[in-house]
Amino acid sequence: VLRMIDCGAYFSMLKLPQPTEENEVMHYLVEDGVVVKLDNGLYGITNLGAILYAKDLTAFPRLGRKAMRVVQYQGKNRLFIQKEETFNTGYAVCFEEIVRFVNALLPSSEDAASVAFATNSKYPLPSVREAIANSLIHQDLYITGAGPVVEVFDNRIEVTNPGTPLVD
Repeated sequence: VLRMIDCGAYFSMLKLPQPTEENEVMHYLVEDGVVVKLDNGLYGITNLGAILYAKDLTAFPRLGRKAMRVVQYQGKNRLFIQKEETFNTGYAVCFEEIVRFVNALLPSSEDAASVAFATNSKYPLPSVREAIANSLIHQDLYITGAGPVVEVFDNRIEVTNPGTPLVD
């Protein structure tokens, strides 16, 4: 468990000091459903624990294809890829990194006339963050072979995930 789950991120996000003893770490992880204690005394990582805190989602066969993929295309179609990045860590671990990466790809300008430089983006950061969060949370995890994708074009952003929306 300690080799496959980013316990440091778990405790950091909860704003808790990380215990030094392994059994104390495991106690917290069991309490939050990140892991379960098995009958043989060992621990098993839950799908929730893996999808949120995995150091590497590809280490989990059913979740490996659920990593967030970000693609920037040249122009207004999918003919030429400029940049592509796959975030293979758990969603809770890499969420802020995904948002920063996508935001850096988006067109923006700086207002040099003001005293402090202000960056003006075509897409508000809260909207980008919400779209990415929704794609991670509202996907159909039973669909295998596909995961959430953010595609950045010159004139738009497309955020998709596998499955049909819960609300039409």
